[in-house]
Amino acid sequence: MAHLLSRPGQHLVQWAVLLLFILTLPASDPKAEDRITSRLSVYTDDDSTTIVSPMLILQKDIFEETSMNVQYLTDIQSCASVDVVSTASPSRGYNETRHSISGSLSHRRGLTTVGGGYGYSTENDYFSHHVAGNISQELFQRNLTLDLSVSYRWDEIGRVKDELFSERLKGVTTSFSVTQTISPRLIGQFVYFLEHLEGYQSSPYRAVPVADFSVPETHPDGRTRHSVTGRLKEALSDRWSAEQSLRFYFDSWGLNAETLLLQLYCQVSKPVSARLRYRFHNQDGADFYREHYASLQEFVSGDRELSSLQSHLVGPQVVLELEKLWIFSGATLDLKLEYFRIDYEEYALLENKEGFLLGTGFDFSY
Repeated sequence: MAHLLSRPGQHLVQWAVLLLFILTLPASDPKAEDRITSRLSVYTDDDSTTIVSPMLILQKDIFEETSMNVQYLTDIQSCASVDVVSTASPSRGYNETRHSISGSLSHRRGLTTVGGGYGYSTENDYFSHHVAGNISQELFQRNLTLDLSVSYRWDEIGRVKDELFSERLKGVTTSFSVTQTISPRLIGQFVYFLEHLEGYQSSPYRAVPVADFSVPETHPDGRTRHSVTGRLKEALSDRWSAEQSLRFYFDSWGLNAETLLLQLYCQVSKPVSARLRYRFHNQDGADFYREHYASLQEFVSGDRELSSLQSHLVGPQVVLELEKLWIFSGATLDLKLEYFRIDYEEYALLENKEGFLLGTGFDFSY
């Protein structure tokens, strides 16, 4: 299985380089504004997990009212968390790299925009494909926008050093949003998300203690997920604006969650703006999740993300916008640092964890 997964991965970077080269060719429309975005995100916590994620995005107008977008992302992960060390990996941790590339086309005609794309990602024991399409329609002098997106994914899951292990996962996702300009200073949005997954959804490495022995983790093959989000963004003054959203989530595994997001924006000066973000998340555990299993059940899980938990995230972001930089017609630099804490209410191996999210990005237009 590992050999099977390595063959597509060998050519992924080559395809990425080819697509990025195509996007840097001169635009068919000399007035078009193309963009290059480079980002670096770092996740680190006190549970011995670090993830470094560099990303490159190129957007180019290839025909009149038609644009292409290509994104390349790498996740470099080092993990020796308590669940990995205790139940999942005899090597006491692992290091792995995931490569992901996606491309999309978008065409606008009047007040209607249609688009579609394809994405592929690979790592040493997992590879995934997805295709997506969307349509967006503006109405009532562009005060109302309706957006519908549909995607389909198919994944293959392997297990390192076990060529006989092979599982599959498929899923269909739909999202629908309504964005309404309520007043010159207030915008509202409603989003509904639906996803159905069918196939292997356990960890191929995790063992779950049951009484005095351990068994492989076993989750249901089917899972249907729903979420409903309401969002408001208001200009408080010429310099200040605020955004708040509330999201409700529930699924067929019995997991229910609520997420509150508050953001405050300030235009500090003409080139400098700042954002302060706070997010609170609360969830109940899945129906079959237990902190301890006294006897063998149909479904058993050691995934702490399926347990009851609460999390907090807070931190600032600073953005610098320049009208011209070197050969570029415009440039944007942003930097953020956010602190998070997660409290696990039903996870025997870890009561809580905390850490930081560091992100920086450059956006150039040419």
